[in-house]
Amino acid sequence: MNLKPFKLKKGADTLEMTSGGGCLSLFGIPFLLAGLFIMQIPLGLIPVEQEGEPWMRLFFPVFGGIFAAVGAGLVFGRYGLILDRTRGRMVQWWGLLVPMKRREYLLDVIRQVDLDLSRGDNDSADTWPVTISGAGIPKPIIVTQPTEYTEARRFAEELARFLNKPLVDSSTGERVTRDPDHLDESYRDRVRRTGEASAPVPPEPPEMRTRVEHTGEGYVFNIPGPPLKWFHYIPVAISLAIAGSVAFFFLPAILTLPMPEIVRYLALGIVGLVFVAVPVLSALLHVLRLKNQFERVTVTKAFLRVETLKEGKRFSFEVPVDELEDLTTPSTRSVMDTLEVPGKKKVFLEDTGTPRMPDGRPVPRFLLSLIKLAGSRGITARSDKTVVEFAQGLEEAETHYLFALIRKKISS
Repeated sequence: MNLKPFKLKKGADTLEMTSGGGCLSLFGIPFLLAGLFIMQIPLGLIPVEQEGEPWMRLFFPVFGGIFAAVGAGLVFGRYGLILDRTRGRMVQWWGLLVPMKRREYLLDVIRQVDLDLSRGDNDSADTWPVTISGAGIPKPIIVTQPTEYTEARRFAEELARFLNKPLVDSSTGERVTRDPDHLDESYRDRVRRTGEASAPVPPEPPEMRTRVEHTGEGYVFNIPGPPLKWFHYIPVAISLAIAGSVAFFFLPAILTLPMPEIVRYLALGIVGLVFVAVPVLSALLHVLRLKNQFERVTVTKAFLRVETLKEGKRFSFEVPVDELEDLTTPSTRSVMDTLEVPGKKKVFLEDTGTPRMPDGRPVPRFLLSLIKLAGSRGITARSDKTVVEFAQGLEEAETHYLFALIRKKISS
């Protein structure tokens, strides 16, 4: 069950989170009332004219019961999670207004706090689930699922600090593990402590799309937009086909219809504008914006600044190096390592040079082709206040080269 929204109570040695009630109850009242109303129809308590087969009388209680059950769960349902360091216990409970069922775990079985990304769809936003997992826990326990990464990160850090357990952040496609003693450590301090700062910069890959400028204070990366492929012109072709059909079939028909000349010209203008001019110009403008988009990344010892032009809009983000906590560039292997195949056990293998699925099988060629066509997932820079993503779509070797230059500069 999702603890969002949730109420948090924190004591010296206890952390209690509860959900249910409030706005969720108000949302469930219409479902409950509608279900109860439908269930009374076969009893004749509500005068409604009924026609049809006798089996229809069974439909109303079943259909109304489903609505009533959902509504009752939203109105009266409660859920809680209690972490008690004094007793060394974690307690989950469920109930209707009061706890009715509970499950306990030892805090010692908790292995880590996980932070991941769950992609939404057209009807729902992206969420960042914060979960607790361990060897003695059948499946990860979802604590909360905020729709903002910064909120999820703050809560995950507080939870990891309270439990004194590592925080594993897989939301970029690459696992970043932070032990509880270094949750607020900056990226620069971490790479210095772990020795990553001294890692060599790989050779510059051939045919780089990015133009790298060396300045007195650092680097400036000028990253052009993605090269236009044949599929980028599909909207243009479709709009031209629609415009041609309209011009060939509908416009001559309008000319033959009996109507005043002013109405005829008005109809021709509206049809030509809506079905010919606007779609074609919109498709051409989209291609032009793709061609002109760019990213300009400035890297110094003091800050990381990203300026972009996308979809005709300019954006600028800046992260002080002192506040930068994560800098990642997921590889194909690391992305595959974060995936899970339902019903199959994850297999951990050494790097054999062949990208593999989570269950150990080599990645199918067609999937590798799609991954290569899409390009890399770019570089992600994060602080407690902001998230900046750039260099998406470049070749993986080029992205790793830029990442190495950034790491070398900010850790020097």
